[in-house]
Amino acid sequence: MSRVTDVLVSIDTETILKNYPNISKNPAAPTLIDVNHVYMVTNQNNVVSGQAGGELNLKAQVGDLIRWRETSLSQSFETAVIFYKFVGNIGLDLISTPTPRKAVACVAVPNTSNPSVPSCQKVDNHYWSSETLSSGSVTYHFHFLIVDRECKIVGCCSWDPFITIRN
Repeated sequence: MSRVTDVLVSIDTETILKNYPNISKNPAAPTLIDVNHVYMVTNQNNVVSGQAGGELNLKAQVGDLIRWRETSLSQSFETAVIFYKFVGNIGLDLISTPTPRKAVACVAVPNTSNPSVPSCQKVDNHYWSSETLSSGSVTYHFHFLIVDRECKIVGCCSWDPFITIRN
């Protein structure tokens, strides 16, 4: 039976901007960053290795769906992270090309007048989605923007995680 694997990708934008003073601002030529600035997390049952690191190796079976969601450590308060491009290994079509999906979600937020009863806000949400197509291991690159509070690009980056697909 196919299953959905959610992956939360949290990126340390503050350290990236400090460590890469000449970071690219050109989406066509992103700066390849050190994986130590990326923290990917999924359900423990889906992990081969690398939980909470920049090289999370996932278990998946053919036909499974993988959904990636990106955020900065400030959860978009100081800086935000937006995936904008996916690059896979040419000739290794183990996963379908991840595509962005938009969804309206009801998100629980604190109720300041009664903290034990949360409020719900409808917000536009998004994730990147891909289906596993064949067995093997694949390394891929996600390109992402770092944007400031005014949604101005302050950096264009990429990094290269991988997936293991086995039946």
